[in-house]
Amino acid sequence: MEFEKNEIGSYTISEKAFEDIASIAVKNVKNVYPVKKDSEFVECKINKNNEVTIKISLRVKQGVDIVKLCSKVQDEVMESILIMTGVECKKINIDIQGFEKTDPKKESQKK
Repeated sequence: MEFEKNEIGSYTISEKAFEDIASIAVKNVKNVYPVKKDSEFVECKINKNNEVTIKISLRVKQGVDIVKLCSKVQDEVMESILIMTGVECKKINIDIQGFEKTDPKKESQKK
């Protein structure tokens, strides 16, 4: 995605940069678990109209309200991308691929 900065020149933001921003935002949300490491669980597409679409593949903690959790993830990602780039995402799609059972001992160690 190319932007006009000023008379001096322009700058671009790659799909990878959007994926990195989204993956960091997702990691700030509790009860979600990326299905792959690093930012590979996030896919970004920029169409010819410079509209950004994000797809996020996650597993969620068993027993949570999926609708509320997905809404929180979408809000976090949208806000992070907007703050860091000034770009509003056209869509943020979430693909829930399963559930994680959490070990109470591991959970108490995180606190």
